[in-house]
Amino acid sequence: MKIDTEKYKIKHPVLTRIVRSLNYYFLLFVRKEDPPQKIAHGFAIGIFVGYLPIIPFQALLSVVLCTIFKSNRLAGIIGSTTITNPIMAVPVFYVQHFLGRIFILHDFSYDNFKSIFSHVSLSSINTAGKDILILFEMVSIGGIIVGIISYPIAYYLALNAVTKRRERIAALKKARKNLRKKSE
Repeated sequence: MKIDTEKYKIKHPVLTRIVRSLNYYFLLFVRKEDPPQKIAHGFAIGIFVGYLPIIPFQALLSVVLCTIFKSNRLAGIIGSTTITNPIMAVPVFYVQHFLGRIFILHDFSYDNFKSIFSHVSLSSINTAGKDILILFEMVSIGGIIVGIISYPIAYYLALNAVTKRRERIAALKKARKNLRKKSE
């Protein structure tokens, strides 16, 4: 069964745009001239940085770390924005908060969080600042734990994707070359 792409594009323009942008970034990621190990290492660094709760600086930190470790910077940026995009940020940070609470023994529930921002006054800024710092520490520790666990998984998946894609392209080029030789 063949799907009429024009009807699909008209019926689902947002979904079509998302799929096309994902395909574009995947191809941009895979077609880099670097060796697959450098690309996979950069992507894994980006995934690790993506779990840190420094959203405005994740891409910058990813570029710096990829430069230090001599891996692919574009793959690092793609990896860092994969984790904390607007759709994934809340569930990711919730899991990190949960893991961080194991190591920092502080009761920081949703009610505490809600009370910090609902009753802001000059006298409560000091305690709110301490609570926000504790929350940041919890999410940071949880992010480091999740980042360490996900680093080898991301490395393996990226290395596998890039290697298989390049092998498929090499096989297609070889088949085309053999077809040209036969036709001559």
